[in-house]
Amino acid sequence: MKLPRFVIFVFDALRRDMISAEHMPCLRRFIDEGCDFPSSRCVFPSATRVNAAALACGAVPASTGVVANQLFDARVFPDKLFHTGKHDDMQAAERAYGGRFVTAPTLGELLADNGSSLAVVSSGSAGTTHLLNPRSAKLGQVTLCVSDWRRSSPASYAQKILERHGPIPPAAKPNLERIRLQTDIILESVLPEIAPDVLICWFSDPDSTYHECGIGSPESLAAIANADRQFGRFLDLWRTHPERDRCSVAVCSDHAQVSAQRRVRVKEQMRADGLPVGAALSTETLFAGSTGYYGAVRVAGGDRSRIAALADWLNRQPWCGNVFTPGGDGVRGSVPGTLDRALLMLEHARTPEVYYTMRADEAPNAWGMPGTCWFDSNEIPEGGGTHGGLHWIEMNNLLALQGARFRQGYRSPWPASQADLAPTLLAELGIAPPPSMTGRALLEAYAQGAEPPPVQARLCQADAARCAQFLRVWRVGGTAYIDQGWVEGGKA
Repeated sequence: MKLPRFVIFVFDALRRDMISAEHMPCLRRFIDEGCDFPSSRCVFPSATRVNAAALACGAVPASTGVVANQLFDARVFPDKLFHTGKHDDMQAAERAYGGRFVTAPTLGELLADNGSSLAVVSSGSAGTTHLLNPRSAKLGQVTLCVSDWRRSSPASYAQKILERHGPIPPAAKPNLERIRLQTDIILESVLPEIAPDVLICWFSDPDSTYHECGIGSPESLAAIANADRQFGRFLDLWRTHPERDRCSVAVCSDHAQVSAQRRVRVKEQMRADGLPVGAALSTETLFAGSTGYYGAVRVAGGDRSRIAALADWLNRQPWCGNVFTPGGDGVRGSVPGTLDRALLMLEHARTPEVYYTMRADEAPNAWGMPGTCWFDSNEIPEGGGTHGGLHWIEMNNLLALQGARFRQGYRSPWPASQADLAPTLLAELGIAPPPSMTGRALLEAYAQGAEPPPVQARLCQADAARCAQFLRVWRVGGTAYIDQGWVEGGKA
């Protein structure tokens, strides 16, 4: 069996403070023995599909065009929200955009252009799996999605895998059997038969289990222990393989989570206060979009007075954190008391006008795990996990590397991101990155690598009547990272 040149394991939503020798011994050892990036940050929104695209393209949302997990895009659906996690919605988006919903070149395309291949095996949603290699069918590259087999390709190979390994067990929290099957497929079929140059393995846990059962719950501990066991199965193969030195391994989480503790109904409150909001814009509905723990709201016509009315209303709410409006001066938004949306690095033709986050803190949840927040969701119970905002706990994702050329037992003092994995991987393979890649090759990880420039920190502030809003951005050379956002004052 030939090993890939580069393997990426993604543990969806895994918090760094849960990676212990007791619960995740394989991953804990991997991190401690390899090159760790404790200051890694995901991109904003700290949402799954946004960060899956960032991983696949090595770029921020302004480049990928994936600017929220759910949003109103009349080009896709004129009468409802577009949900990036759903197979049918994602296929509709690809039709609407001529097969280029993701607007940046992807890792799969770059590898194909250079005679190499990418395989994706995922237990994440169909949308997540799709975004990891959106043009895989056209490229003839293997993508297998155990959560929705319709997103598996090529069709002939997917059918052979299903006949050999099926049936697929039902989804569960924790998702023990599906993730075990996913690992079986990798070790018993994809690696020996396809021999991809690059492999991405995306584990759905602990994200879905955090959401439903809570961070630190017995179910979440079972979820991370199982993900660790399955990762350990690959490590056993890698560590004993005669060609181990030609294969580098990266681990990451797309984001982390905090605990949903205080529910608010945003759309109901908006309507009650005279702001007509819904799932789609119309002559009567002037605001449309996702209004959860983070919000991405389209404003009819991009009207400045309506943007101001929405932003001012948000700033008066005791649950609201940061508010971002377009057309500012690079720090403060166009509406007084807001931050400039451009700071979020998601400026794109399909970007909603107004973004907000809800307030979050470091209070413990029922299992003693720090980080609680306001929330608005019909899918997440009170006490369940959530994400999408700017609290440092959810922004601080896992990122670590091992390989023959990487340092051992190293903890990088520089910030990093999963968007840096694609340029690092391309550097390993001797492939030049395209201009669209905003991530950087993690040269400090190499035993003989050059140190990056010193970190530059920028604290941005906007003062509203009730509170002050802050966003800290780090920069390493030409690459920027959002550290965290928060508000001070004006608490309920």
